[in-house]
Amino acid sequence: MVAATTSRKANKTSTKMAATSAKKAVSGGKKRVAGSWARRRGVVRLGRLPTGFYEPEIRKFLSQFGTITRLRLARSKRSTRSKGYAFVEFKSHDVAEVVAKDMDKYFIMQKPISAKLLDASQVHESLWDGCAKSGRGRGIINMKRIHVKVNKEKHNSRPVDEKTGLPVVSEAAKARREAKKEALKGKLEAAGVEYDVCTTDAQTKHMKAKDLYTEEWTEYQHRVKADTDWPKVEGFVKDLLDYDLSTEQSYKASYRAVLRKAKLVPSKAQLQAAYTTLVTRGDVQQNEHFERIFLKKSIRSNSGVVVITIVTAPGPFSCPNDCYYCPNEPGQPRSYLSTEPAVARANQNKFDPVLQFWDRATTLARQGHTVDKVEIIVLGGTWSFYPHEYQEQFCRDLFYAANIFNEAAIAKNRKLGNNDVSTLEAHNMPSLNSLYRSKLSLEEEQVRNEVSDCKIIGLTLETRPDYVNPTELRRLRTLGCTRVQIGVQHTDNQILKTINRGHTVEDSMKAVKLLKESCFKVDIHLMPDLPTSNPEKDREMFKFVLETPYLQADHWKIYPCEVTPFSMIEKWYSEGSYMPYTEKDPKLLVDLLVWTKARVHPWIRLNRVIRDIPEVSIIAGNQNTNLRQMIFKELAKQGKYCRCIRCREVRDWPEDESLLRLAKRWYRSSDGDECFLSFEGSIDRGVGGGATERGMKKRQKKEDKKKNKKKNRKHAEEQAESSASSALAGVGSFVVAKLTEGAGKCVTMQQSLWRRARSWVVGAGLEDTTPKDNAPLYGLLRLRFNDNGLTEHHKVFPELSGCALIRELHVYGTVQAVRQHKNGRAMSQVSNATSLLSSSHLSSAAGGTDVAPVQHTGLGRRLLAEAERMAVERGYSKIAVISGVGVRNYYRKFGYEMPGEGVGHFLIKDLSSEFAARKEDLRHLRRRQIVLESTAAVGVAAVCGLGLAYLARHKH
Repeated sequence: MVAATTSRKANKTSTKMAATSAKKAVSGGKKRVAGSWARRRGVVRLGRLPTGFYEPEIRKFLSQFGTITRLRLARSKRSTRSKGYAFVEFKSHDVAEVVAKDMDKYFIMQKPISAKLLDASQVHESLWDGCAKSGRGRGIINMKRIHVKVNKEKHNSRPVDEKTGLPVVSEAAKARREAKKEALKGKLEAAGVEYDVCTTDAQTKHMKAKDLYTEEWTEYQHRVKADTDWPKVEGFVKDLLDYDLSTEQSYKASYRAVLRKAKLVPSKAQLQAAYTTLVTRGDVQQNEHFERIFLKKSIRSNSGVVVITIVTAPGPFSCPNDCYYCPNEPGQPRSYLSTEPAVARANQNKFDPVLQFWDRATTLARQGHTVDKVEIIVLGGTWSFYPHEYQEQFCRDLFYAANIFNEAAIAKNRKLGNNDVSTLEAHNMPSLNSLYRSKLSLEEEQVRNEVSDCKIIGLTLETRPDYVNPTELRRLRTLGCTRVQIGVQHTDNQILKTINRGHTVEDSMKAVKLLKESCFKVDIHLMPDLPTSNPEKDREMFKFVLETPYLQADHWKIYPCEVTPFSMIEKWYSEGSYMPYTEKDPKLLVDLLVWTKARVHPWIRLNRVIRDIPEVSIIAGNQNTNLRQMIFKELAKQGKYCRCIRCREVRDWPEDESLLRLAKRWYRSSDGDECFLSFEGSIDRGVGGGATERGMKKRQKKEDKKKNKKKNRKHAEEQAESSASSALAGVGSFVVAKLTEGAGKCVTMQQSLWRRARSWVVGAGLEDTTPKDNAPLYGLLRLRFNDNGLTEHHKVFPELSGCALIRELHVYGTVQAVRQHKNGRAMSQVSNATSLLSSSHLSSAAGGTDVAPVQHTGLGRRLLAEAERMAVERGYSKIAVISGVGVRNYYRKFGYEMPGEGVGHFLIKDLSSEFAARKEDLRHLRRRQIVLESTAAVGVAAVCGLGLAYLARHKH
């Protein structure tokens, strides 16, 4: 390549090499110094390489950057063991620069490596000797080389742990490492140097809390309930199921009767565990009344899905940046603490995605929830910075865990037996691996999940705004991602620079635009109380995000900045250079969030207003872990309420479905028109708290039933389609529609009702709220029309060219299993969703006085049909939906198919027939309009003529 440097210390070897180089240069030999060839290629030196990361692994990992021409790993001549550094030559010098920049301090196998781009003067001419097949000694049998090769293969074939992917370390090696650590610790202590992971009292307190949580969890998991007589408990459940459990009163009477008979007082947890076992074995049929009565923490499934959070593997390699507010606890994913619930669960399951899924899903199932439609949220650093192989394996394991979840529970029951029915804990499941099938590829597991009992209907991944690009979006869709979380954090670039965020608000705007144009749902994170910020700047931040069309996200997470252990701002706080304004006056933050929640748009879901960090791990900042409750109380005191989706979800307080109305809200977002379609109720939910606190109780319903009967009937008759988009252009419009019986025609709206409807929509997207913005939410659909969507080719996903985009379809209410047919209703196989527009009013519960569950009543199909109709009206002949893997078959029933040449796994429906019919209808409508205009003109002329004649006759 290039000549050896002459700046090193002179010794015999270097002198000899220099002489050899000089001879070659003088004799006209091939010169290996700088030239066009040297400029094209680049050499990177890798250091601190871990054990197990050898030539095949290096070549496979770095080949994703570009072509590798030569590779040399430094090895011991005696033992052939790796010396921990290597040289890699790339065909392109630019690629080498990128590798050196990105791979420096990158974690491989939980160990940070170093990467440095070498200059021409730093590359020795003999560096690559022996790396090529040709050369001196070719064809000669060299026993030393054979010995080295054998030792090398033997060393590379060390057993690898299937879970971690790391070489298995023997007990003797572990003992030697511990002995070395203790020896080093003794030397440091003898020299007067403190040796401890925790450098502050706060960090020590946090780690003690972590150890305490771990001990409590271990004790709970291994608790043996030997005194429980499970056969008697199962008999108790069987006797109880023979009684009427349809109401709370009948359940109490039945429970007392069985108590007298059985002479046994089991707990609810024991009854639920015994019931689960009986149903699993097929001894009893499922009883929806029993499941409803014994359901614990109903809020976990009241949003229509069950949410399970999975955490990725730990280590600084999970994020390339060092944001100063971000904790960096050893052994934990970047930005997360071991005392947070999801992270604690991940630690208990050794960050294995399968075990994490089973652990959480088993807990929810034991609490009585239907683990049928699951939304996965993946946390833990920057997803895009993980190795691609790890990403694919991680997502594969998620689908695998869901596909065999029921099989795992059944196998667990069979292996443990009745006496251990209450200990279906996920951490014990690895011992049962022989009972499960092996893992397939990612694509095969996704195909199986389409028909699995436990379906993953959505996958949310977390990344940085500056990592959102077309290539990354294609990868996300391959993995099954439907929603992306990005950390905007703030809209003030100076604040972002102060906290070493590494991107600007303009980067966030570009990311939101690219995600929305590609049909993704967008979740943004916002952080008030950051260093150098104040309440006024934070209020301007929230105001800007609400008003600008370039940050109109679908979901928000508000994370007030908190000083936590293992972060840079912990040092700033101890030095006195940073003091959160919440520390000075906690009411400042509460007032700010009350002001914000009262102005949040109805199309935004405010998922969080506080980070889920225990008080023991908070050094300074907001320490009110019930901050949302405090905000609700303050809202009620001020007579205000929040209009966000989370606060308006119907959950388990549905009203008569025949009184629902279809609402449409238009708004501009990232160079596109968005329509938020939703089915909403007619009852005002009052001021103050969220969906649970503001839910109508049975007693309140009875008291208000007579009062609202006439009012509801009037609304049901008068609701008709109207639009006020012209009055609210660019702000957000609101359309109220009611599907009536018959052919689906709307009642003609009177002028007074039109004025009333216009007064309803004035507040949509503005500061003042209206009763219609506070109605319970039953279902929603997000429809997007990209600017120039009909004329321009889509840059990321070619199959989306010329498509209207359905970015989300969600029906709320308590989760109802797809495989169950509640109240005799089944999901019909309807091929054309547009025909549903002419159906009668929404079906109510069959028989009885209880209102039926909201899911599987046709709301989703009606929203889908309305979106298709609107797309045709806008001139689109195709419509696409970003579908979770588990709900692909739902859309296929309505004519949506996945194009074979597509790269984004979108489901697309051809609307050509509807578009042609629409054009014909418009043609007939235009002809009729011309006739009516002509008739009107003739009529006006006739009336005017008669009037003039009358005036002339009675002139005097």
